[in-house]
Amino acid sequence: MAPKQLQQLIKMAEQIALNLGAGHDDATAAHRTGVHIRHFWTPAMRRQLGTFRDGGGKVSPIVAAALAAGDDLSQ
Repeated sequence: MAPKQLQQLIKMAEQIALNLGAGHDDATAAHRTGVHIRHFWTPAMRRQLGTFRDGGGKVSPIVAAALAAGDDLSQ
């Protein structure tokens, strides 16, 4: 995936976390973010974001928790 496309995925994930997490604690925000990503993103998009994060890429704590939560977002 081109760097620009990856940056767009990161930006979208961060916006989702901000919007769905507003007014909620971090655990709820991460859960809601993960559910949204799992339902509305393609497996390829989820894999790209997970690979980026697993490779040391920086994402917000909410996005990182959504990716790391027992939910397998890559499938």
